[in-house]
Amino acid sequence: MKRTIVASIAVLVLAVAGCSSSNPIESEGYQALEQELAQAEAQLAEVVAERDTLIVGASAGAARYEKSVANTERVATIIDDPDAVGTRDEVLDELTTLATPEAVMDDTAFGAVPIRQAWSNTLWGSDATIKTWVRWMCDDGSEGGSLWIWAGESQSGEPFELIGVNLDDYDDEGRVTYSLVDWPYDGAYVRESFYSGNITSD
Repeated sequence: MKRTIVASIAVLVLAVAGCSSSNPIESEGYQALEQELAQAEAQLAEVVAERDTLIVGASAGAARYEKSVANTERVATIIDDPDAVGTRDEVLDELTTLATPEAVMDDTAFGAVPIRQAWSNTLWGSDATIKTWVRWMCDDGSEGGSLWIWAGESQSGEPFELIGVNLDDYDDEGRVTYSLVDWPYDGAYVRESFYSGNITSD
């Protein structure tokens, strides 16, 4: 597209230069070519501006992708072994820095709560661990997610095991702005498993 416009401009310039008239500026042909040249230049300016916008957007997307991936990997490391990070407050402090202040974790079984409280409930609401099977991230780092299994002892001390998925939105710094947790089960099933145990996934 850009090369076509540039070529058109070159042809128009040559055509204008080659016009033969005693007063070429006043001729209708000259004025028509001049108008076409102005239109071609305007089109070229639009193409260049669009190209520059795409370059800037791609660069910003690549930067956010790297930050989002790094933050996601840090979250995974923390939840794999929170004791290695420090006290409960230290773990929650670090997890919170990887999200925006207003971020929430919206659980389809338990409801939406601030992300710090959600992590506290997840990691210490029962004696359970989270094992991630697969993680993914979109090309510009704005959205990602993971598939995992949450298993251990329920609040009543009985075993439970649940498969879940989370879908996350990220800001330009790779911090979570919103986290959706969903399950392949009815919400009552998830809650009963967490509180009472004796229910395992098939």
